Amino acid sequence: MTQSLTDKEREAMHSDFGLRLSNSMKQYGPLCVGIDPHRGVLENWGYSVDAEGAELFAMRMLQAASGRAAAVKFQLSMFERYGSRGFVALERALYAARQMELITIVDCLHGGLSTTISAIADAYFKPDAPMLADAITLLPYYGARSLGGVINDALDNGRGVFIASLTSNPEGASLQTAIRQNGEYKGKTVAYGIAATAQKYNKSVKGLGSVGLIIGATISQWLQESGIEPGDFTGPILSPGYGWQGAEGQRSEERVPWHQRQCVGDGVPRDFAKRARHGRAHRKHPDHCRRCTQGIARSHRRHVDGATRTHGESERIAHLGGTMSEQSRQSQATERQGGRLIVLTGPTAVGKGTVETALRKAHPEVWVSVSATTRDPRPGERDGVNYWFISEPEFLRRQEAGEFLETAVVHGMAHYGTPLEPVREHLAGNVPTILEIDLQGARRVKERAKELGLDVVYVFIAPPSFDELKKRLIGRGTETPEQQAKRLETAKVELAAEPEFDVTIVNEQVDKAARDLWNVIAQEYGLPQDTD
Repeated sequence: MTQSLTDKEREAMHSDFGLRLSNSMKQYGPLCVGIDPHRGVLENWGYSVDAEGAELFAMRMLQAASGRAAAVKFQLSMFERYGSRGFVALERALYAARQMELITIVDCLHGGLSTTISAIADAYFKPDAPMLADAITLLPYYGARSLGGVINDALDNGRGVFIASLTSNPEGASLQTAIRQNGEYKGKTVAYGIAATAQKYNKSVKGLGSVGLIIGATISQWLQESGIEPGDFTGPILSPGYGWQGAEGQRSEERVPWHQRQCVGDGVPRDFAKRARHGRAHRKHPDHCRRCTQGIARSHRRHVDGATRTHGESERIAHLGGTMSEQSRQSQATERQGGRLIVLTGPTAVGKGTVETALRKAHPEVWVSVSATTRDPRPGERDGVNYWFISEPEFLRRQEAGEFLETAVVHGMAHYGTPLEPVREHLAGNVPTILEIDLQGARRVKERAKELGLDVVYVFIAPPSFDELKKRLIGRGTETPEQQAKRLETAKVELAAEPEFDVTIVNEQVDKAARDLWNVIAQEYGLPQDTD
């Protein structure tokens, strides 16, 4: 893969995970939420002790973590115990996490000879990996260098790893602080050698590296014995033990001053667990929260089943909308029992995206459609998150097959389109579904929706005044004066289209506009409205 990359491109790829994790910690703090569906937790939360219960629990935790945690970590063994059904549940949960733009870590603790773990990249790192994750955990006790192949595979795909160095189990100290008798790190502890080997992968990276360590939050008594200086390590540190295991952020901050800079505190703090169980948005409606979680789970099942295991471009993007007979389409539309599609539009610079972001932060159960495009990805953009990136022939084939809700050619260069099937599936699962689009796109949706028999609510986001719109456009500083003038003229025309739409929301204050939008959604889907 990397043979065609320049040194600069390769360096950017190798630093991708560390950069994304660092940005996430800056935004949400250092919490990594552990998603560990223990038998006792499933029983206490009212879920069945099986693969379905583990999946529903995971979906609930993802809802709580979205917009509140830097990352989430799935304990593989808690899904593996249910066999093939458990792995399917994990695939679905990982898919849902990607849709929520959460950074994911799979705690699989794989290790072994390089020849035996070479398949790990196919499982977790490649673009079409069935359990695609941002990072995994590794055991180095076949020798840290035995992991070189899988580490390079992770880095070449913009992913990361966390290598066990000082684990939180007390009995681990006898091995991890043992003194090496030979080799490059003779006279140093086993843990030190692991940390030093990991650091070699980060030394050329600016900022936070992508090869991390696992250092328990409750091992301060033998941290000094290990010889490791966490402050000298430039990769991320996964620090298990927060919450139920007894570690607390304040005490850890005193013991480990590097904590906030590079450490992802792994665990489930007690207050977070309470919030996850009852849900901030649904704290007064626990029954609804359960139904909502089940709806999300059902929707993601349809997406992931048959999609995450495919290969080749055509099959890889099958979940954008596979071929269906017209009879099947009509049958699905007839059988759907859910709310209506919410189409969100408005003039340039009105803040549609900002309102949508605020809405999803308060209500992560809302699903926003991801468009497909034929343009190349820009730096930092991720397939399936920002856009679905496909070739022009494939786009035209799908367009001809009627698999887009609407399409457009932007700037005479690239095709853009809204995949129809994911919209249908989320509506069928009664998942609140939003399409954010420009005015022309909204009009194209109107035409296409009539053909398809889709029920749609068209919401127009308006500025408090034209002067305020002008102020916002100039204030964002992303266009030249000439471009600003052109956009303002376009905005005047777009504002005149307001009577075409069902609902108008004035974006005077973002949180209020987001709350007004949620109440429109809540009314359509029979959900509790926000009153504060």
